[in-house]
Amino acid sequence: MSCGAVYAVCALSTTTLSFVLPAAECDFHLSSSDKGRLTATPLIGMCVGSYFWGNLADARGRRKAIIGALLLDALAAFLSSLMQSFPAFLACRFFSGFGIIGATGLIFPYFGDFLSLRHRDVMLCRLEVFWTFGTILLPGIAWLIIQDPRFNLTSETADFQYTSWRVFVAACGVPSLFVVLLLMPFPESPRYLLYANKTEQALQVLQKIFVVNTKLTEKDFPVESMLACDGEEEEVVTADTNGNETKTPMTWNQRWHSFWSRKKMLVTPPYIGMLVLCCFVDFGLMFSYYTLMMWFPDLFERFSQFSSLYPEVSAGVCEVSANVTRSELLGKQECPQVIDDKVYIHTLIVALSCIPTALWVGLTINMVGKKLMLVMMLISSGLAALGLNLVRSSLENLILSCVFEAIVSCTEAVLFCVICEIFPTKVAATAMAVTVMCGRVGAIVGNVVFGALVDQHCIVPIYMFGSLLITSGLLCTILPKSTRPERPH
Repeated sequence: MSCGAVYAVCALSTTTLSFVLPAAECDFHLSSSDKGRLTATPLIGMCVGSYFWGNLADARGRRKAIIGALLLDALAAFLSSLMQSFPAFLACRFFSGFGIIGATGLIFPYFGDFLSLRHRDVMLCRLEVFWTFGTILLPGIAWLIIQDPRFNLTSETADFQYTSWRVFVAACGVPSLFVVLLLMPFPESPRYLLYANKTEQALQVLQKIFVVNTKLTEKDFPVESMLACDGEEEEVVTADTNGNETKTPMTWNQRWHSFWSRKKMLVTPPYIGMLVLCCFVDFGLMFSYYTLMMWFPDLFERFSQFSSLYPEVSAGVCEVSANVTRSELLGKQECPQVIDDKVYIHTLIVALSCIPTALWVGLTINMVGKKLMLVMMLISSGLAALGLNLVRSSLENLILSCVFEAIVSCTEAVLFCVICEIFPTKVAATAMAVTVMCGRVGAIVGNVVFGALVDQHCIVPIYMFGSLLITSGLLCTILPKSTRPERPH
């Protein structure tokens, strides 16, 4: 529950800007291209931060890195709410992305280190349910704060503005502080402590787990001492004068040779082909998913404005975007712009639609098979994305958005499970990091492209979304079976 709460906060922080796009439009005089830059900036921070937090977690521990990442995200949220210029706001959102990717990327291995091999896939997939809770919580917070004039803490003529959407941005940083308190009672990953050759601390953690689970005392724990054991690549086994085995760290030359041997393994057949394929899949997936996830509230707002400007006229997404440009809206409506209540309701419905899929994936992933599930989800989400060209009303757009979001929201988690299965243990983490990096690059490109084309040529990115997802699904059919031994029953 605590790790799930952290993951829900990651979803909340990652998607905060989806409601800032329409709400902050007047204050910063945002064009669609500016909105693309705004949604892309935290992603750039994520690309930079993923490497930093990964190294910090290896050096100082998973738990400490997660807590540090959450604190940085909260600080960036509070500071960004104070920024009065668009460039300064962008800079703060960069550090928000830099921070939250640490918690997003490390909560999976931290949680997984406490799980048995037999239950690991199912339990990790269940974290996706909490991501959905975070996306459900976001429109609720936005509706309570952004729409309430009492949260406009300064007058419209004041030099320093602190309007309701700024209060909303600051409020989205509070849950990060809350989940830090939830993590405080929990120990460091015992697997990390063994990897770091901190055997006494690892033993203490396992004793604590034993006491909680069995209600017995630490003296009843059947293990008296532990030996760091992560394979010959990490440690060298020797014996002391009494004949007891001990572990000594490898020399720098040995570690350097081990590092390059793993990298060399990853860039040679057959692993290089699998890595390129996984990178392409995650690039296309995040290009489509993250872009539409961030733009859904803005698209719903455009449909609302179109309905008020042209009542009883049916139109598709691209026609609405072409006719309801921001300059036209600002000419017909005074600032601050008020977001229609339907936008919050529709966004909430889209988030709720993800719950059945998240539960279904966790229950059936081992029965259906990861590879088949991945192929099915990619192709069906691609068809749903292409269907956005066919909708003719706000209701049709809402229904198809729910179908798309429900399918694609869990697809990356299934991809991560596949990566852990097809790559050997010693290169799986590197393969995962490279794949996630390509996915974030895809999200950056997708937001910039969509922001540049949504007003006049939105049919182009929609076809790109659908074709990338369907192509990725077809390519996944050539992925090999697991390289790991069968799991124990």
